[in-house]
Amino acid sequence: MNTHSFHRQAILQAANGCAHHVRVTLHGHPLDFCSDEADTGEILQFLFHLQGKVVQLPKEQLDSSSAPAPWRIAVIRSDAIWTGWADRRLVDPEGEMAGLKTYWRPDFPSVFVALSEELTVVRHGEPFRGLTVLLNEERLLVYVRPEAEDAFIPHVETLAGYVWRRALWSEGFLDLHSAMLRYRGRGAVIIGPKMAGKTSLAMHFLARGAELLGSDFGEVTITPQGKLQAKAVPHICRITPETITDNVFLHNALDTRRRDGFAYRDGPVFSHGKYEFFAPGLDHLFRRRVNICSMDVDLLIFPKFSTDTIRQRITPIDAATARARLVHSIARDRPLADWLPFPDVLNRQDREAPLLDALGKAQLRAVQVEFGQEPSLAWEEIAALFTPDPHNR
Repeated sequence: MNTHSFHRQAILQAANGCAHHVRVTLHGHPLDFCSDEADTGEILQFLFHLQGKVVQLPKEQLDSSSAPAPWRIAVIRSDAIWTGWADRRLVDPEGEMAGLKTYWRPDFPSVFVALSEELTVVRHGEPFRGLTVLLNEERLLVYVRPEAEDAFIPHVETLAGYVWRRALWSEGFLDLHSAMLRYRGRGAVIIGPKMAGKTSLAMHFLARGAELLGSDFGEVTITPQGKLQAKAVPHICRITPETITDNVFLHNALDTRRRDGFAYRDGPVFSHGKYEFFAPGLDHLFRRRVNICSMDVDLLIFPKFSTDTIRQRITPIDAATARARLVHSIARDRPLADWLPFPDVLNRQDREAPLLDALGKAQLRAVQVEFGQEPSLAWEEIAALFTPDPHNR
C-alpha cells in the first residue's frame, strides 16, 4: 500500500467512525454531516436553521439507498492525519485542473498536497489550520484539524455551500456576486464591483424593513416564463466599520467594540477589517426575521457609491444593457474561488454557456443608483421603485 492509499484509508476510517450525525436539507438537497464533537448539531443549527432544515439522526437513519447518495461532510480532529500531510511536497494545479485557485478566500492562501480525481488534500494555514480532503468517488468532504483547535465555523459553512451550489448548478442556477434582498414584497439584486456600495445599500434597505437572501452572493436562474429567480446559499455577512458608521440604525444597534477570535456563536466577530455575522446574528441585530431562502427578482440595481455624492440620482437602464451587465458579472466576477476539483467545476464554463445565453433573453427592469453617505439618500424615491405584492412570500 503506497503512502497516499494509507492516509486515504486513515481518513475514511476516521470519517466513518464518527459518533454524531446530522442531516441538513436546503432547497430539497440533503447533506449529511458527521463528527465526534457533541456540539455538532448546535453548530449546524446555528449556521443553517434559518434557511434550511436541520435534523439530528442516528447513523442508520442517515444511510440512504437512493442514487446518488447524499454528499457527506466529516468534521474531525486528528493530530496523526494533520501531521501526516504537514511536510508533503506542494502540488501545482496543471492540465485540466490549471484553473483551480490556490486560496480559500483571496486574502487566505491554501496549498495542494495531493491533487487527483481520486484524492485531493488542501492544507490551510490561516485564518485556521487544517486540511480539506475531497474523495469524489465516496461523495465525501473531510475537514481535519489539529486536536488542540476548535472547528472554524466559517469553513464548515464554506464546504456545505460548495456542495449546495453544485446541486443548484445542476438545476440551471448560476453564482451571482451581488447583494440580494426583498423589499415591500419585491425582489432586488444589487450588482457591482468591489467598493461599488452593494453591502452599504443593502444595509440601508434592511434598516428600513427589507429581508435578506444574501449579502454577497446567491444563485440565479431564468424561469420558462423569462423571469429571474434567486435562491440562497447560506454565507457569512461581512460589514466594514465605515458602513456601520454611515448607517444610523446599525450605528445605534451594534456594539462596535472589537471582538477578535472565532467565537461566532457569541455574536459578531471582527476579522480582517470587517465585522462578520452569520444569519442568527443579523436577525438579532435587526430584532426580526431577516433571512429568506428564495425569491423572484423584479429589479436589478447597479450602485455607484462616492463620498462626494451629496444627493442620490436614480437612472433607468434599458433591458439590453442590463442583460449584458448581468451576464458579464456572472461570467467575469466570481463571488467564490473554485479550489476543489469537482468534475462540474473543471468544465464549468462549458456548462454555463447555454445558461448565460438564456439569461441574455431575460425580462429585466434595472436602474443605476448613485449615492453617497446616508444623508444623500432620498428614500421615498427608492421606495417608489417597489410596489407591495402580498403574494410574493
